[in-house]
Amino acid sequence: MAVITTDTDDNRPTSRQTTTFDEITDSQSVHSAREADYPTGIKLWLLIFNLGAVLTLGSIDMNIVATAVPSITDYFHTVADVGWYSSVFRLCQCASQFMFGRAYKLFSIKGVFLFSNVISIIGSVLCGAAITSPMLIVGRAVAGLGFAGLLSGCFVILVQALPLQERPMFIGILAAVEGIATLSAPLLGGVVLQSLGWRWCFYINAPMGVATLLLTMYFFSDSPKPSDVTRMKLSQKIAQLDLVSNMLFIPALTSLFVAFSWAGTKYSWDSGAVIGPFVAFAVLITAFIYNQIRRGDAAAIPLRILKRRSIIAGCIFITCVNGTGTVLEYYLPTYYQVVRGYSPAKSGYMMLPIIIAGTIGALVHGIGTSAMGYYAPFMLFASITMPIAAGLITTFNVNTSFAQLIIYTGFSGLAYGIGFQGPQNAVQTVLDADDIPLGTSIMLFSQSFGPSVAIAVAQVLFVNQLSTNLRGLVPGVSGADIEQMGLTQIILGLSPTKSREVLVAIDESLIQTWYFVVGLACTTMIGSLMIEWRSVKTRRD
Repeated sequence: MAVITTDTDDNRPTSRQTTTFDEITDSQSVHSAREADYPTGIKLWLLIFNLGAVLTLGSIDMNIVATAVPSITDYFHTVADVGWYSSVFRLCQCASQFMFGRAYKLFSIKGVFLFSNVISIIGSVLCGAAITSPMLIVGRAVAGLGFAGLLSGCFVILVQALPLQERPMFIGILAAVEGIATLSAPLLGGVVLQSLGWRWCFYINAPMGVATLLLTMYFFSDSPKPSDVTRMKLSQKIAQLDLVSNMLFIPALTSLFVAFSWAGTKYSWDSGAVIGPFVAFAVLITAFIYNQIRRGDAAAIPLRILKRRSIIAGCIFITCVNGTGTVLEYYLPTYYQVVRGYSPAKSGYMMLPIIIAGTIGALVHGIGTSAMGYYAPFMLFASITMPIAAGLITTFNVNTSFAQLIIYTGFSGLAYGIGFQGPQNAVQTVLDADDIPLGTSIMLFSQSFGPSVAIAVAQVLFVNQLSTNLRGLVPGVSGADIEQMGLTQIILGLSPTKSREVLVAIDESLIQTWYFVVGLACTTMIGSLMIEWRSVKTRRD
């Protein structure tokens, strides 16, 4: 039996990977089957529609909470958990991303996708039925777990359904759909909140989830797995999921976010309650990294993939760009509703410039990459324009003109949309087909990890700055008191003059929080400069 050794990059001899002739034949036959089975016509568009619907479901579930935050804080009489309503969703999403990446490689794609859809629906119902703030947080965690599987599945299905050269255009279309859903979530949330109440911001996802469940059941069929996977026993597949790594990784991230959410708000930075979680994070993440090195190619995150320059660059870029966009999206409705006094519905309408510009940017990226072949220029453009847009937004105050609000936020959305999908195109260009699910899960982890940490840090900055800026303006209100109050409740009972001073203080707290966003936006330049200039038109499958 002949033995051939090839480098995954350029076919140079190497000892890293050994492939038998039978395995090559099997892989080629599977690839040929994929080429022959690519859907076309109405079947393809029904599949794309279903993926778009799934992304819409998850994106709305992830982001609709931003508009409802003021009402939720008033209902539960707490500001302390605001960061967790968003962070815990992304925490569970990014912590389970690697597990789902392997699950799609080992099990039925359709089965894993449907399972994830059911979990997402359950999470949304739990959020809508929440009677306490902790129950809402648990519901958000369950919903995040479900969306992790759905998000990975969308890219895995897309790879299965399209040849490489056509993917950037369809990724652009789906990115536009996801962008519309993400950025219109506050708009939808405002309308729902004003007419039905904040609980329906979560209940609304249930019927959408059922619809996507049925579409998946009737219009999607699995492709055959390679023979080495089909020969594996169930116990072997479960072992390949690397559940030990997940048992280390999830509490590690939880410890990190607990430390960030408590530091400077509930406890001082040098207190044991803050230092303890940081130490736990360090110990657990060290054990996680050791386990990845020990397991080699069977690890949740194979190091040979992480060593690729484009993967590292893409992770840096998407972590920062998504963190930038999410913090702005999360705190802009607060600015509109609290500082400007807009209704929830109007604050949602004010997100339209970001929605429209972000959609245009995503389409420009998708069409431009398909035409030019290169995604790196769009990432570089985003790295230049996002810091400028974020800097302009820090100038917002109680008297900012309507035109400035529209232009500055629209500029931010355009920059976000143009750069966002670059890392995913890089994954599908530089990695072998069999490694794309794992590479995708790594990028999706970074896409979720960035906002999770960014929202937690922004929450600490906002509450600390708010406590400092309100000192002397609202008698007897400390940082601990602020955590137990809704944002609108702080202003109740104050004279018009004093109310304006408090609004200015809240505005200053938001601006000081947005300085952090400017820093994140500037850091995207590292990723865009490191990324390889590889063309999607010349990649060898």
